[in-house]
Amino acid sequence: MKEKHVVIGATGALGTALTLRLIAEQAPVRAVVRNEERARALYPDDTDIVTADVTDLTSLQAACQDAAVIYNCVYVSSQNWLSVTENFTVTARETGARLVFPTNIHPLGPLQEIPATETHPMNAISQRGKLRIRMEKQLLDAHKAGDIDVVMPRLAALYGPMVYEGFVAVVFDSALHNRKAWWYGSLDMPYDLLFTDDAATACYLLACDQNAGGQVWHIPGAGPLTGRDFITKVYGETGASPAMGIRTRGTFRFMSLFYAPARAMLEVMYEFEQPLAMDGGKLARHLPDFAYTLHEDGIRSTLEWFKSR
Repeated sequence: MKEKHVVIGATGALGTALTLRLIAEQAPVRAVVRNEERARALYPDDTDIVTADVTDLTSLQAACQDAAVIYNCVYVSSQNWLSVTENFTVTARETGARLVFPTNIHPLGPLQEIPATETHPMNAISQRGKLRIRMEKQLLDAHKAGDIDVVMPRLAALYGPMVYEGFVAVVFDSALHNRKAWWYGSLDMPYDLLFTDDAATACYLLACDQNAGGQVWHIPGAGPLTGRDFITKVYGETGASPAMGIRTRGTFRFMSLFYAPARAMLEVMYEFEQPLAMDGGKLARHLPDFAYTLHEDGIRSTLEWFKSR
């Protein structure tokens, strides 16, 4: 009987939040991971945990046996994105499982409408964004052809427990150690931030909604914040006086001379130089009982996790 909610990448930030949500809902769940020992430390003893390599189709198919829903929460390097997407497509087709495939804001490119709706043009200028356009098209075309059933939540930038890399995580770490926090581009541009538990809840609810298939759904969070506001709120929870600075396009242009990730960052600096906000109205109309966690509460929970590390 096909009934399992199979979370691929169940030790990452989104995968962990989603697996814990499924366990709380008493849904039959399988956590698919690369490191079983790490997963055993996160979940109850009776959790169904298997190891798999998503770059290997046979391995992914074995992990998704009896799946009713497959959630892609795995991180792989961009050079593997297209082949891994194909593996998920084949697995979803052969199992008949619904595929929940979260994506992000990069494919939209510089926003032409703010907040951006699901009909916003796909005008990516970054290599990662262009790759994601190809991935999204492949999946949605397969859905239209009747090959698979896919749901695509477009998530804002995540913060929360287990988000321990990236500029948002640095803010929490800096606040706890009373250091200066760095933001990108401008401290005064509104920016969407999404608490991981809310991202997980939205993915779960859309997975269970038979009318959600074949669509992109914007999941923006509890409202955009400027970098200045976000840093102030984080430091306020620690009792420290906020100290903040910015890393500009010029900063990353210099760093790109000797640091490859800075070159990739340059491609998406526009996201921090203009307001970045998605319109969540479609989701709100479809799931009127869904509510986002207040930023103050999400920040508090995130700080508690950082303190416990």
